[in-house]
Amino acid sequence: MIDLHSHILHDFDDGAQTLAAALEMARAAVADGVRVMAATPHGRSTVNAHHSRYSVALLQERLAELRATLAAAAIDLELVAGTELYGEPGVVERLRAGALLPYGVSQAVLVEFSLVSPAATVEQIVFALQLAGYRVIYAHPERMRYVQEDPNALIPLIERGTLMQLTADALLGAQGERMRRFAEVLLSHRLVQLIASDAHGPHFDRMPNLGAARDRAATQLGAP
Repeated sequence: MIDLHSHILHDFDDGAQTLAAALEMARAAVADGVRVMAATPHGRSTVNAHHSRYSVALLQERLAELRATLAAAAIDLELVAGTELYGEPGVVERLRAGALLPYGVSQAVLVEFSLVSPAATVEQIVFALQLAGYRVIYAHPERMRYVQEDPNALIPLIERGTLMQLTADALLGAQGERMRRFAEVLLSHRLVQLIASDAHGPHFDRMPNLGAARDRAATQLGAP
């Protein structure tokens, strides 16, 4: 499996706090059947306290250190650089300037939004990214207030090629029964196309769990 959303990089954002925690996450991911994991720390176009440490140089440094540690520990997990972008003005310019990273060497990007952003704001940012040539993966739309009020609000974005990424915990009930039921609604109506862990590490009790979510989705959709 490929996990497109994780905070496995150590001492970077609110994800793995130490290299040991990152290693624990990697072992759990491999045991769960993940072979490729995208390291997608939070990155913003504007600096605030929560994201102020983000820099491409630091990301590459942490990634190289973690890759070397995985190799030394014989943990067979391929790491791909990325960013969980924050959907806000300036994000396109920062990407073009190389100050924020897409997935690997691709033009695909992972984007999250303020949970109270209206549909019009989300669509404006997504369309700006698409016009600039980026393929957008919309992180955890199930959390968005406007989506909870009207799931069909995702359809215009999907019709324009946006991929919706459901969080494994939502489908597995770790975020509550109400969220689990809503995740099932999105899945059954094909309003999400991807599932990812959004793992943050043992300190949050948010470890890689993609296998269980895959199995739950397969059962719900009637896949063999």
